[in-house]
Amino acid sequence: MLSQILADVKGTIQATFLTGDWVGLVIAFGAVLIASLLMRRGGQVGSMTLLALVLFALGGVLRNFFKAAPAEGQTQSGRAASQISHSWDQFMGLPASQLLAYFIAFMIFILILFGLRSVFNRG
Repeated sequence: MLSQILADVKGTIQATFLTGDWVGLVIAFGAVLIASLLMRRGGQVGSMTLLALVLFALGGVLRNFFKAAPAEGQTQSGRAASQISHSWDQFMGLPASQLLAYFIAFMIFILILFGLRSVFNRG
């Protein structure tokens, strides 16, 4: 079971941070950077990871909203509602193991950036 979780985390890191999708990479790194800058102490890593995941999801929704052209006769509010509905359906379709993998992957990067910030702020 642990090997499966580690494989999921590795796959999530590769799919999120090591692809050629530069916009998705900027969204993910921006979410991690904001969360690590808002983190005051190491005990806040769980809540900051949740914040980063929410920012990442919000960035993905906004990216898809502005990327696609509206359909004929569709209003902006109708388009936004359909985008949110589609994103919610994708979220509900994620298995728990993949949600855990996203949480662990984002937590690792937040802790790395928080550690680097702590080291550089001491001097």
